Amino acid sequence: MSDDNLQMVVVQAANCGVLHVYVQGNLEERGGKTIILTVHDIGTNHKSFVRFVNHPSMAAVKEKAIFLHVCVPGQEDNSADYFGDFPTLDGIGDDLNAVLDKFEVKSAIAFGEGVGANIICRFAMGHPNRIMGIILVHCTSTTAGIIEYCKEKVMNMRLENSIMSDGAWDYLLAHKFGGESKSRAEYLEELKQTLNAKNLSKYLVAFTKRTDLSSTIGTKLETVDALLVTGSKASHLHTVYTTHKSMNKKKTTLLVVDNVADVMQEAPDKLARSLILLCKGCGVLSGVAIPGMERQRTLSSSMEEADRPRRMSVTQPHLPPVPSA
Repeated sequence: MSDDNLQMVVVQAANCGVLHVYVQGNLEERGGKTIILTVHDIGTNHKSFVRFVNHPSMAAVKEKAIFLHVCVPGQEDNSADYFGDFPTLDGIGDDLNAVLDKFEVKSAIAFGEGVGANIICRFAMGHPNRIMGIILVHCTSTTAGIIEYCKEKVMNMRLENSIMSDGAWDYLLAHKFGGESKSRAEYLEELKQTLNAKNLSKYLVAFTKRTDLSSTIGTKLETVDALLVTGSKASHLHTVYTTHKSMNKKKTTLLVVDNVADVMQEAPDKLARSLILLCKGCGVLSGVAIPGMERQRTLSSSMEEADRPRRMSVTQPHLPPVPSA
């Protein structure tokens, strides 16, 4: 994959020491563009977001926005071993404030996947004035359930010594794919070849030690526009529903994509459409067309209706009647 002319900027941060931020877009134009801050999941790095932004469905957004892709410490390809205490998810979230300060950005759209979504949540809860809106893909707001906790406790005994056991690799696969997938073996092989396993184990331990957000997320994000996204086959589907229950329903949209586990990779067009709608609701990306509406707009404008009152015409699908209980 091409680096897409990414510019890497080192940001000094209180909890992480330094954060590497990969800029996708022209920083000289940041005054007139929307800033979108991203944080990636475990088992990947900033490149997962670069791939998504490079998808054709994101082309119009890419022209109107600058992306600040934050790489969690030690998660770059072929990174050197991370020494010292690894930051908590709260610590990483708080350091995102320093990232926006570094780029002189007052507020941004914040976009996270998996553990990155949990980190974005923590940042938004602590600094709501820096947030225009949040996009949370596969976000877990609770601590581990009892079965998950028992599995993690055994796994953590080795993870604490920076060892990725077979159980830890299996956990990552379940985290990403949910059930069975033909891509599992290929993904695992690439993971072992590119990411530093010791550093990966540290990020995974930080996630297993996460604190609960569900009891306070509703009040602390009461005024924040939010998009929650998950796939119907995703491993953390139930926790996304839990997160949604805790949030302000008037400000929160829930998107569940059928028959997928990894929404960013398997359904980028649906995610892009929802992202654009969220941004428009926040008052940005107003000039970007909503995918799927271009044909309707073309048909409407081709009709000779110049003398009629103008209004946007969106055809509503014929929905089947709601069955009686």
